[in-house]
Amino acid sequence: MRHYRGFMADSSRWERFPLRADDIVISTPSKCGTTWMQTIVGMLVLGRTDLGPLSELSPWLDMQIEAETDVFARLAAQDHRRWIKTHTPLDGLPVRAGVTYLAVARHPLDVALSDLDHGQNMDGDRARALRGAVVGEDRIAVRPEGFPDDPAEHLRWFIDNDLEPCGSGPYGLADYCQQIGTFWERRHRPGVHLFHYQDLWDDLDGEMRRVAAALGIDVDESTWPEVVAAATLDAMRARASEVVPNANAGLWRDDRAFFRQGGRRHWGSLLSAADVEHFHARLDELAGPAAGWVLEGRRRLD
Repeated sequence: MRHYRGFMADSSRWERFPLRADDIVISTPSKCGTTWMQTIVGMLVLGRTDLGPLSELSPWLDMQIEAETDVFARLAAQDHRRWIKTHTPLDGLPVRAGVTYLAVARHPLDVALSDLDHGQNMDGDRARALRGAVVGEDRIAVRPEGFPDDPAEHLRWFIDNDLEPCGSGPYGLADYCQQIGTFWERRHRPGVHLFHYQDLWDDLDGEMRRVAAALGIDVDESTWPEVVAAATLDAMRARASEVVPNANAGLWRDDRAFFRQGGRRHWGSLLSAADVEHFHARLDELAGPAAGWVLEGRRRLD
């Protein structure tokens, strides 16, 4: 298992966590629909739409603002099938028979702009204080050095930087493609299932049925329309105080802004034709055969 460590996450926690045979691990790059997939899985597992605080049920296991003993104990006390969040790539996670791994991709330039919004909505001082109380102070910054706040500059920086993956990004296209590659390489393994944010956006009903099938959960057609309606981003935004990760920790300046836009972002208006051509060339180089899935979703899975 590769070790990933940054400001927010330390994947070594997975080495110490006792997985159960029916656990569900949701592993995605940041801003690819993690909370969305957690909500969908939670409603399917528990058979209800009123989940309550999502982070209590489905914590980010390797997030360093809460002591691992507390996270492990909360999960150990759950007597239902557990679903657990991480941004650690699949090569940093334990592989166990019976465990289901759900990976979600998104267009990387949409990810870059959503992460910029995410950073602006986070209270960095509060994040440092929470992390410091758990792991102590060190020199790891909340955001990488040189992280641009201007959207156009940010996109160009994202495309070209070669920052090492830390398990809580991606902070660049190279980081993103490394993580996506760990999903793609393992896509045919038992228990590994690949999804795409845009497919969820375009066909929520159909993709939720794919999730149910991956988990071996039968769909109750009599209540299914209600379940799908509760999984829309508008519905999640309306109950942001329950759905937003660690909403009770004071990390976010505005809970509802966590779901600021969603869908496709308008990066085309910020980049020149040459910038976009350069992005595609670099994506092809870094992602290889996974590039089609990254850009077009399910129809490019083989």
